[in-house]
Amino acid sequence: MKLEMNRVSANLTDFPKMVLASSRNPQQKYERVDTHFAVHGSEGGDAAEATLEFGPEKIAVFPIDHFNEVGSSASETTPVYALRQGGTLAVPTGRVFVRSAGNKKIEDFAEQFRKAGYEIAQTLSYAPNAGWLRAISSSIASSLAALDKLSVIPGVENVEPQMLSKPARKQ
Repeated sequence: MKLEMNRVSANLTDFPKMVLASSRNPQQKYERVDTHFAVHGSEGGDAAEATLEFGPEKIAVFPIDHFNEVGSSASETTPVYALRQGGTLAVPTGRVFVRSAGNKKIEDFAEQFRKAGYEIAQTLSYAPNAGWLRAISSSIASSLAALDKLSVIPGVENVEPQMLSKPARKQ
């Protein structure tokens, strides 16, 4: 297990240990968990071993002890996060939701986003002051590590990383 954990940590060291869930609510933070990892681009071949799957996004979550058999050959692996210890697992996608204050269109910030290392991935016709960004490098680790650069852009009201989690069932 020691060798396995060293290989895992070597693949995940570029990811922050903590990520703000929202720049408007800095008390809520995602914490990296050491019990699971995510495989992006998963075709579901190891679905029986997966703890959690996001089919449309082709992301599967596995227990960390499966890293050598699943994660070491995957094209991209990421850590898994939770809002609190033992909480619902959440997987970063690399996309970031941004909303500007007032009537400023998200496109008006394109140059500032580029300087921060991001590009506009999707605008929203129903909310011209909001949209989805992605890191220019396409790196999920870079996307999470530089969120604070977006938060300090004048006129940006809220920044939230996209984290996929299992839907909660109402009782």
